[in-house]
Amino acid sequence: MILGAKEIYRLIYDKRLYIDPLFEDTVAENGLDLRIGNQYATYAYENIEVRPCELDDNEMAKLFKIEKGVDEIAIPPKSFVLLTTFEYIKLPADIVGLANLRSTLARMGLSIPPTVVDAGFEGNITIEVINNSSNTVVQKKFTKFLHLILVKADGTIPYMGKYRGQIGVRPPKGMKNEC
Repeated sequence: MILGAKEIYRLIYDKRLYIDPLFEDTVAENGLDLRIGNQYATYAYENIEVRPCELDDNEMAKLFKIEKGVDEIAIPPKSFVLLTTFEYIKLPADIVGLANLRSTLARMGLSIPPTVVDAGFEGNITIEVINNSSNTVVQKKFTKFLHLILVKADGTIPYMGKYRGQIGVRPPKGMKNEC
């Protein structure tokens, strides 16, 4: 079941859903509209071979360059950036978030891969934004970019993974112990 605005407000009022800061236009008809934070990450190197199964967390993090305190983020053509939400959220143990790029941005050639924010997740959300166009698209911090659809889930186990509690943009984890 997708949660509408009334149910989302009830979760906030009951202190089961936490959003900081909570703007008056954060809660939309059927989800949350979240803003771009003031940092982002890109690959630190170009034209290298990346082998995720051979990298631990520290080695993977070294492949990314994090820019902090920015007002604008330029996304080059045929490239991607890791953006973070300005808002810090805490989802209840029975609510899952389905992340979608706002359609206005998609109409400019931007996209995100299918992304699930697990039940019980807390932190800033790091999301991959891909520029499929042949133009550089410049985004400003605090722009609403991510629409998070909240879904009621049965039988979930709260998320306790490595991204829990993340502050700011977070590069991917290494997959050395997963392959």
